[in-house]
Amino acid sequence: MNQLLNLINRGQSYWLDDLSREMIKNGALEKRVKEQGLRGMTSNPTIFNNAISNSDNYNDQIFELVNKNKSIHEIYEALIIQDVQNACDILRPVFDESDGVDGFVSLEVSPYLAHDTEGSMREARRLFQAVDRPNLFIKIPGTLAGIPAIEQMLFEGININITLLFSIERYDQVAEAYIRALERRLDEGKSIDKIRSVASFFLSRIDVLVDQILNHYLNSSQSKTKSIKPELLFGQAGIASAKLAYQHFLKFFSNDNHRWKKLTKNGALVQRPLWASTSTKDPLYYDVKYIEPLIGRNTINTMPESTSAAFADHGIINEDSVLQNIDQAEKVVNDLSELGIHLDKIAWQLENEGVQKFIDPYNKLMDTISLKQQKYLEDKIGTLQFSMNNLEKEFSSTCRSIDNKQGVRRLFKKDPYLWTADSAEAKLIINRLGWLNSINLFINEVDEITNFVQEIKKDKIQNVVLLGMGGSSLSAEACRSIFGTIPDYPRLLVLDSTDPNTIKAIENQIDLNSTLFIVSSKSGATVETMSFYKYFYKKMKQELGAKAGKYFIAITDEGTPLAKKARQKEFRRIFINPNDIGGRYSVLSYFGLVPMALMGIDIRQILNNAKLFLSTVDPVIPSALNPAVNLGVFLGTAHQHGKNLVTFFISDSIRAFGSWVEQLLAESTGKQGKGLVPIVNEPFIAIESYDHDRIFVYLHTGEMKNSNMEKQLLALKQAGHPTIQIDIKDKMNIGAEFYRWEIATAIAGMIMRINPFNEPNVAESKENTAELLEEFETDGFFENGELKFERGNVAFFCKSDEKWCIMRSNDSINDFLSRFLEFEDHKNYITLLPFFQQTIERDKLLNQLRQKIQNRVKMATSIGYGPRYMHSTGQLHKGGSNNGVYIIMTIDPENEIAIPGEPYGFATLQIAQALGDLRSLKNKGRQVIRIHLKGNVDQALTNLVEKIDF
Repeated sequence: MNQLLNLINRGQSYWLDDLSREMIKNGALEKRVKEQGLRGMTSNPTIFNNAISNSDNYNDQIFELVNKNKSIHEIYEALIIQDVQNACDILRPVFDESDGVDGFVSLEVSPYLAHDTEGSMREARRLFQAVDRPNLFIKIPGTLAGIPAIEQMLFEGININITLLFSIERYDQVAEAYIRALERRLDEGKSIDKIRSVASFFLSRIDVLVDQILNHYLNSSQSKTKSIKPELLFGQAGIASAKLAYQHFLKFFSNDNHRWKKLTKNGALVQRPLWASTSTKDPLYYDVKYIEPLIGRNTINTMPESTSAAFADHGIINEDSVLQNIDQAEKVVNDLSELGIHLDKIAWQLENEGVQKFIDPYNKLMDTISLKQQKYLEDKIGTLQFSMNNLEKEFSSTCRSIDNKQGVRRLFKKDPYLWTADSAEAKLIINRLGWLNSINLFINEVDEITNFVQEIKKDKIQNVVLLGMGGSSLSAEACRSIFGTIPDYPRLLVLDSTDPNTIKAIENQIDLNSTLFIVSSKSGATVETMSFYKYFYKKMKQELGAKAGKYFIAITDEGTPLAKKARQKEFRRIFINPNDIGGRYSVLSYFGLVPMALMGIDIRQILNNAKLFLSTVDPVIPSALNPAVNLGVFLGTAHQHGKNLVTFFISDSIRAFGSWVEQLLAESTGKQGKGLVPIVNEPFIAIESYDHDRIFVYLHTGEMKNSNMEKQLLALKQAGHPTIQIDIKDKMNIGAEFYRWEIATAIAGMIMRINPFNEPNVAESKENTAELLEEFETDGFFENGELKFERGNVAFFCKSDEKWCIMRSNDSINDFLSRFLEFEDHKNYITLLPFFQQTIERDKLLNQLRQKIQNRVKMATSIGYGPRYMHSTGQLHKGGSNNGVYIIMTIDPENEIAIPGEPYGFATLQIAQALGDLRSLKNKGRQVIRIHLKGNVDQALTNLVEKIDF
C-alpha cells in the first residue's frame, strides 16, 4: 500500500470507487483510511446495486421501512443515506486534517434527472440536507441541463462532484460554472472558502468506444491513403483527453487568470480534476493504465478495488506524469480527427450511454428492493400472478419500452402525452388525472367525512338513498354488496334506474323522515340523477316543507348546476370534489368515500390499505414488477394480440367488484374501434369451447377462495389461455384493488393508443334520447321501428334491410333468434340489454337465456341493465370494435311516474333511452335487435326463455 500512500506526496488523492455496508461493518473502510491512505469515496447506482443486491446486511432495515409504509424510492434513499452518513463519519478525520480538501463521500442524484435542471436541484438540496455531513459531495452529471444546476448548487453552498465528463469542451463549461458560482457568492458577500467541487473525467469508456471505431478503419482503403495508422491509436484517446483537460485546468485555476486570482485572495480552492472510470476494460491493456500517466498535483484518482490493489502491488509513480508528453496527446487527438473520429462527438454518445449505464443498475436495484418489499407485504396486500403463455416476449418488450420512455414516472407526473400527441386533447386529459393523488389527498379528509357521518347517526337517519349513475353510483353499490348492512349505521340504497317500478320499490322501503338523499353527479346535470332528485325533493317538500333541503347532500364538482341548486335549496352538505377526477376514476374521492362512510365502512382503513399498496407501485419500480402497471401492460399487450375479452371469475365475497371494473374497462378503452370487453358473472362452459380471444382474471379474497373457479382457471391455463390471479387478502383491501385497476386501465389505454379518460360516444345516446323526448312531446308517441316478428307476448323489431333481420313463414321464436345469431361475422360477444326492473327472478331468467345463447354460438355473453349500462359498457358498444351483438329488451310501461317540471315521466324517459341507444347502435352499423316483452314482464320473459332451445 506504500504506493497508494505515496500518491499523496505527489499531490494526488487516492479515492475508492466503491461503498457497501459490509466494508463499513467489518472495519475494512476504517482500515483503508487509517493505514492505506484512502482520501475519499465515490458511489453511483451500480455500486449501490452491487452492495444491496448481493448482501443481507440491508434486509432488516428494508423490513422496518416496509412496515412504516415507505415507498420503494424512500426505502432506497434511506438505505444509501445511512451508508453515506457512516462513510462520511469514518472519513471525517481526513476531512478535518486536510482542512476540507479531502475526506469526501459522493452521492449521486437519480440518473433519471440527468436532463432535468430543476429536478436535479431539488434532489441535490434534499439529499444534502438528509445526509447532513459537511464532507458530502452531491454528484450531478455534467450534461447541458446539469451545468446550470451545478452552478446554482455551488452558489447555495452545496459541494458538487460533476460526473460523466468526456470532453474538454464540457470540462471548460463546468469549470466556468464553478468560477461563476464563487463570483456570485462573493458579489453577495458570502464566503467562498468552504465551497468544494471536483470535476470527474471518465477515461476508459472513451477508449472502449474509440477503439471500436478504430477497428472499422483497420485495413480500409481510406486509411491506407493517409499516413496515420489506426492500429497505433488504440487505447490512446482516454489518456490524451485527460492530459489536455489538465492543461485547461491549469489555465482556469492559475494566477494568470485574473478572475481566479481575485477568488483565491478570498480563500477559494481549485476545482480538482478527478480521474474516473480508471479500470481497464480491455484485458490486453496494462491494469494500471489510467493511474501511472495521470499523476499530478491537485488531482484525484478514484479507483475500483481491483485497480487500487494492482497499483499498490506494482504501480510506478512518476511525479507530475500528467504534464508529460502533451505534444503526443495533441497528436493523438489530431490524428483521430484526421481519420474522422472527433472526440467532441464521441463525448456526446458517451454522455448518453453513461446516463443509461447508471439507469440500468438503478432499475435493477429498484427490482431488488421491490421484490423484497412485495414479499414482506404479501400477508397484508395479497399477491398478483400471471400465466402469460405465448405473451411473455411481448409483455417483456412492452415493459422495457415503457421504462425506456419513463412511462410510469410520466404517469405519476400527469403527463398527458402518454396518450395523445394532440395539444388540445392533452389539456382535457390533464383535467382527468387527479385520481392519481386521491389516496393521499382524501386521507386528509377522513375526519371531515366521519364527523359528518356521526352527525347523521345522531339525527337517527335510518336510510341513505344514493341518486346517481355510472361512476357516481357503481362504486357505492359494489361496496354495499361487498360489506352488507353494518349494525348501527344507515342502510344504503342505490337508485340508478329510470324504471318506475324500481323507483317505487326504493320509495316503499324508506321513511322520508329518516332518510338522507345523496345527489351524486360530477357534471351536476346528469338527466337521470337530476330527475331522481326532482322527484324525491318534491316528496320531501310536501312532507317537510322548508326543512326538505336538510335531508339532501350533494357530491359534485365546483360550478356545476347541481352545486348551484344545492346552495339554493340549502342542502345539508355539499361535498365539492376536485374537478380533475373523472367519474369512473372517482371511487377514492368523495363520490365513493362518503357513501362508504355513511354505510359504516372504515374508510380510514380502506385508504390506509390503499396507501400501503400505493407504496408498491412507486414510479421508480420498473414496469415488469409494478403490481398495477404490469397488469395494465398485460391487458394492453393481450389486446394488441387479439385477446380483447377480459373474463372475470370473482369469489362471492367481492363479486360486486365486477360491476365497477366492468364500467372502468369498457368505458375507458372502448373507443376508436378498439376496446377491452369485460365479461362478468358468465357461466362456466367446457374448456374447449373457449376461443383464444380471451384473458381470464380470477379475483378472490384470502378468506374466501372458490375451488370451482380455481379448477377452471387451472384448466384454462393448461389449455394455453393467459390468466391472471389476484389475491386481495381481505375486503378491507378493496380500495387498493380499485386503485390497481385504475392504473392498469390507464396503462392499457397507453398501449392501445387511445385516451382512456374520455367517453366520446356516450353523448350520442343522450342526444338521441333528447330528440325522441322532443318527438314524444310533439306527437304524443314514439316511433317504435319496424315490427318484424311476433309470437304471443314476444315481439322482435329490426329493419328488413339489415342482413340479420330475416323472417321466414312459420318461424318460431327459436328459429328467428337462431338465424339472427348466425350473422356473427367477426363478432365474439353477445350482450343482453334489458330496460326493466331488475329482480332476482328476472336475473335467473336472463342468465338462463344467456347460457342458452352461449351454448349456441360459443361466444362470450354479458348482461347490462338499462339505462345503467349506457353510463358503463355503452361507450364500448358504440365506440369499440364492431365485434358485439346486441339484444335490447323493452317492455310496455307498467306505471308512469311524473318527473316534476318535465312534460314526460320516468316510464317515457326509460323507453326513450332504450330507443335512443338502439338508434345509436344502428347508426354505428352494429348488429342489434330489439325484443319487446308485452304485458306481464315475468310471463313474457319466461315465455321467451322457454321457447328457445338451441
